[in-house]
Amino acid sequence: MLRADLYEKTVRLESYVSSDDCCSCGFQTREEFLDRLRAGKLDPGRCGFARGRFLSLLYAARPEEILPQVEILQHPAPVPAGLNPVNAPDRLSPVLVSANSRLTVEVLSAVLATTLSPFWYWILDTDGHTVDMALVYRTFTAARIVQGLRREEALRRSAHAPLVLPGLAASLQEELAQSLNRPVTVGPVCAAELPLFFGEQAWRVSC
Repeated sequence: MLRADLYEKTVRLESYVSSDDCCSCGFQTREEFLDRLRAGKLDPGRCGFARGRFLSLLYAARPEEILPQVEILQHPAPVPAGLNPVNAPDRLSPVLVSANSRLTVEVLSAVLATTLSPFWYWILDTDGHTVDMALVYRTFTAARIVQGLRREEALRRSAHAPLVLPGLAASLQEELAQSLNRPVTVGPVCAAELPLFFGEQAWRVSC
């Protein structure tokens, strides 16, 4: 099977772990902690992190523990677009934007099942392309996102909720921020980082 590139090598754990965190767990340096984590040799009982955060770190350090092995698609494989709640979000919870490719949905479904934070998972109609290919074929654009927002009644009611773009779509952030009256944040490139990303962010906003 020709396995799809899920961008595991883009994960950067350093921004989520401080030297103080590692010293409190008995390690001399952050690098020592991360090396043990990546090697799968870190005992959760030795670590001072809460279990949820530890597992999020582990998944980001060892993406193969959470990402399914999916075959690379030669042609677009669309699935229904639409808005999906994750962990009982409300109208102020963030909105993760992604593509309506079967491959993308398969990967994200496996990852999002491990998250604890409440947010919305919005599958944008990209004609069945994955995010990377949708950017190439221009089916994942700021204009298409704005059009989709206008069609989704729940998203219109959540005008203050931040949008979270896939890391590969970072180039759209400025244009979207200028077009929309809501915060626009760039998330990670690799899906395995999402549980850690959402767990670390101060997502609660006020009207």
